[in-house]
Amino acid sequence: MNRKHLLIQCFAAIALLTLFVLPAQAQGDVSVVLTAGKSELTVGDPVKLTLEVRHPAGYQVIIPKLEQAWGDFEVRSQSQPETIPNDDGSETTRETIEVTLFAPGSFQTPALPITIGDTAGKTTEQTTPPVSLTVLSVLAEEDTELRDIKPQALLDVPPAWPWILAGLFLAALLAGVGWLIYRRLLTKRQLAPSLVVDNRPPYQAAYDELTRIEGLRLMEQGRPKEYYTLVTDGLRQYLEKQLSVRAFDRTTWELKLAVRDSDIAPEHARRVLDLFMESDFVKFAKFFPETRVARQFIIQARNMVDLTRPVPEVETPAALPTSISDHRVDQWPDQSERNVEVTA
Repeated sequence: MNRKHLLIQCFAAIALLTLFVLPAQAQGDVSVVLTAGKSELTVGDPVKLTLEVRHPAGYQVIIPKLEQAWGDFEVRSQSQPETIPNDDGSETTRETIEVTLFAPGSFQTPALPITIGDTAGKTTEQTTPPVSLTVLSVLAEEDTELRDIKPQALLDVPPAWPWILAGLFLAALLAGVGWLIYRRLLTKRQLAPSLVVDNRPPYQAAYDELTRIEGLRLMEQGRPKEYYTLVTDGLRQYLEKQLSVRAFDRTTWELKLAVRDSDIAPEHARRVLDLFMESDFVKFAKFFPETRVARQFIIQARNMVDLTRPVPEVETPAALPTSISDHRVDQWPDQSERNVEVTA
């Protein structure tokens, strides 16, 4: 029985050794080293600090992110940590920190706590040893001589001809775009009706507009869409001013409803809608009609104006008297006056 208890105590001692002694020994294998690329520098010169943490394989090393102001030092950059294996089976986690100083004198790096986690999840913290740096002054105490400002450093200036070519290309591109915009505005101004005070009757304005569109000879220039658009716009203006039908900013279907509710005769309304449907077929279905068909389109538009324009009133001449009785008696000369005339 005593032997059995002795074995149990031995196994318990071995377990405790495994849990506490071995991790503590492993933690003792961790070393933290901080080295500088140079120990002496001048004001404003950058220097690289290399942080190396040697630890057993599988350990996690957590290095804090430094602020820009790190004690007397100014941190310019901090690399990402990288872990590389060593020949003896351990690993090294390395990180580079670039710092600078802006005052002469001797300085030491502040403490940098490093967190290390082993494979069992237990974490410990170690602090980097300080690194001494000396900032030398570029001025000597006994040096009081004034010197000229040093000339500017010679820089490798790239050639200027690519920029000149790029500027010329950009100027030519802008000029081309401006010319296209100008031509487009000029064409619209030529095709648009004149914005002057128009005292003509609406039907006469429609006749003149159709005549103007014929003179543009748009079909001969291969521009059917503009031709049909101008004709239907002239009809829309006639419908609004002469027949009080709101025609602009309306689709053909909406115009059909408006014409149906107007005073236009049904047979004339059908003619109007047929013209607008034919125009939609050219504008939206990209149908290219023959010149002969296009000429008939403007003739039909003119006939529609003829059918719906107000009928001129014919003045009836005054009836002539057919007999002497039609004359007023009071218009005859007085008998006494007639006698006087005869006597004379």
